[in-house]
Amino acid sequence: MEKIKLLVYHGSRDETKNNSFLEMVNRLQEKVQEPVLGCFLEFGSPLWENVIAQYAKGYQVTVIPLFFLKGKHYEEDLKDVMLQADSPVDILPPLVEDDHFKEFIQRSYDIKKPFILAAHGSAQCEAKQALCAMAKRLGEKNGMPWHVVMLAEDGAQEKLVNFQEKYGSVTMLPLTFGKGKVYHELKSLASSNTNFHMMDPPSFNQSIERYILNKIMILEGS
Repeated sequence: MEKIKLLVYHGSRDETKNNSFLEMVNRLQEKVQEPVLGCFLEFGSPLWENVIAQYAKGYQVTVIPLFFLKGKHYEEDLKDVMLQADSPVDILPPLVEDDHFKEFIQRSYDIKKPFILAAHGSAQCEAKQALCAMAKRLGEKNGMPWHVVMLAEDGAQEKLVNFQEKYGSVTMLPLTFGKGKVYHELKSLASSNTNFHMMDPPSFNQSIERYILNKIMILEGS
């Protein structure tokens, strides 16, 4: 049975971000043996459900979801289609639950201030716990106080302001791909705070490409 690695990105109304994702997928395919495909949950082509239908029989599909946390898209949108597939489909955990992704973030960001790890978030307690675990790991490595903020959670702005007032100068690490809607919504939570620094979010560049390549190669060797 042929094996396929399928990268799933939510998709953006910004075609530049969608194209950057597909270009990264093409570069990855050139570096590994097994087929690597990319698809979108929405706002892009090809769509996730169409790709799964295309490879319905005779393939073993491993889904690498480029979602930061478990939420509706992960628990419902991905898994609903997976359950309807005729071929075996294995969906890996979201990024924040992956130790290799945590190491990637540790290497990529130099945190020198009290920091807030921020994401769009989810109503699921498991998602909040995973985000807190990652923030704790980053805080211990850098010796800095930490806090988490999720847009989907009530009181996000109040929590950010309270943290800023406690420590005076803070930085935010936004877990979102590129400077899109979620990035700007997170940034707006602290727009009136002068002692606030917003880090650049992850993007589909060579750095995260290396992380994904390492993940695929581990999967190929398993």
